[in-house]
Amino acid sequence: MVGFALGYLFGTRAGAEGFEDLVDALKTITSSGELKELAGAGASVLADLLKQGTGALGEGAESKLRRIA
Repeated sequence: MVGFALGYLFGTRAGAEGFEDLVDALKTITSSGELKELAGAGASVLADLLKQGTGALGEGAESKLRRIA
């Protein structure tokens, strides 16, 4: 999405009208239910991966991760 938006922004010759079209399209995309569902699913997958990773570290995983960070 970001690549498309940047490409459109820098590649367009439509001037201010093209920029306004881009802004309107981005508003539509960011307010869509599909994007919100995708973000929620991504957060869920990330949370599961983090749980698996801390489980693999064994006891005291949280303190180990804090020391690493």
